[in-house]
Amino acid sequence: MAGSRKSDHALRGHARAFAQIAAIAIACSVWSIPAHPAVADEALLPDDADAADSAQEIDPTLMGAAPVGCEPDAAQLKASIDAYLDKYFADSGISGLAVAVVDSRGVRYERVMGDVGSTDDTFIIGSLSKSMTSAAVQQLVDKGLVDLDAPASLYAPELGVPDSVTVRSLLNQTNGFGYYESLAGARAGKSAGEFSYANANYDLLGRIVEDVSGMGLGEYLRANVFGPLGMRDASLDGQAPCAPATAGHRNWFGLAVADGFSHERGDDAWGGPASGYVRASIDDMASYLRMYLNSGGGVVTPAGIHRMVFDRVPDPGGDTFYGMGWSTYRWGDSEPVMSHDGDVENYVARMLIVPGRDLGVVLLADENDAVEGNSTFWQIGDDVVSLAVGGEATGTDGAAARRTHALFDAAYLLAVVACAAPLLLRRRSRAYDRFERRVRTAWGIFLHGVVPAAIVLYPLTFGMRLRDFAAFYPEQAAVGVVCAALLLVGGARRLRRCRWGCRP
Repeated sequence: MAGSRKSDHALRGHARAFAQIAAIAIACSVWSIPAHPAVADEALLPDDADAADSAQEIDPTLMGAAPVGCEPDAAQLKASIDAYLDKYFADSGISGLAVAVVDSRGVRYERVMGDVGSTDDTFIIGSLSKSMTSAAVQQLVDKGLVDLDAPASLYAPELGVPDSVTVRSLLNQTNGFGYYESLAGARAGKSAGEFSYANANYDLLGRIVEDVSGMGLGEYLRANVFGPLGMRDASLDGQAPCAPATAGHRNWFGLAVADGFSHERGDDAWGGPASGYVRASIDDMASYLRMYLNSGGGVVTPAGIHRMVFDRVPDPGGDTFYGMGWSTYRWGDSEPVMSHDGDVENYVARMLIVPGRDLGVVLLADENDAVEGNSTFWQIGDDVVSLAVGGEATGTDGAAARRTHALFDAAYLLAVVACAAPLLLRRRSRAYDRFERRVRTAWGIFLHGVVPAAIVLYPLTFGMRLRDFAAFYPEQAAVGVVCAALLLVGGARRLRRCRWGCRP
């Protein structure tokens, strides 16, 4: 009987140790997804972040695209994209989707699906907003009110940025501002002089538009961009909407939930209206892309459009360039392409222009699945572009996204169980010598103090604030908080009962 009791005690001890080790490994690992996007936007970095904000290079030579000038006509385009969406959208898991294909003469294809009621319903378009802010700046430049090479502080002195930060460097994102920095906290960093994506650049440009024009950014865009282009539904998020808004969704444990999330506002926010929070409908975006295909359409001068596309800097992380609100690259080292992705807490978007084919494509969705990476949406975007240029579609695999979430959900469950184990496993009383007490004290401090702190503070290790992490990764943040709380409660209980290793 004595041997049996010792064996039972040993087994319990091993079980506790295993549970505690599992608590550390699993609870920390579920926080290991790189944070975006950017996603606030785009952002993308993970875009996007920016898987969220990095333009994906689709080479038409790999898609069997038609020669330039031989793209599908409107009827062929409608048939091919309708057949594709009818086949794949229902399985995609996306709550609502809007798609448009345009040329300089008008809309060649347009469709809304899911919970999007009409082509006037609005979405937050994420970093697609940056090009609109850039368009506003180009107007002020052409009027002689802004000098691209003048210090930004000349136009917005209240923000106290150094004179090395010029209007041009803001547009090209070469100030070295940190990816996760807000406008209020933006500081020129070590990467100054080369492209480094940061929402703060465009939030500062929005302030310049306001200070120079004497108008609020929303008012200015309505009078000088939205209105002249016929973008009757567009507005800044948070201002009085001009049209019904689609309900944004965040993904919770594999389910798209319209949880009523609203992005914070103000200079302390990670991203503002100028960098990522314009609301627009698919009708609006179709009109907006046609502006570029018509050399500015009288809203921005041809010189201003040229600057937005060709006054650019290389992206040191790839083969693309970043201009003034657009990423640019070439298909097969020949056809120039303009592109930008958008990725905010509960919406994603993509726009793309192929000037040589007189073609523009835009897709908007009212859901962000940051944990899974929105891979289904990006694939649908790639496929629609391919079909628009007469190529083939790859198709999507909605089941792959569901499997990814199932694996994460299992990890979350294991993490919670592991962190609860020290509370659930009952220990037998016995005496410990001095060495054992010290070991148990150190282990208890590590498990119930260091590990919870590491879980909660993990986002700070890559510069992301906790509230922004929770906004983009709500399920992960919730699981982390639960795990940390369980470990803390377990530590408090252990401290009360045995003072970190004394005889119970």
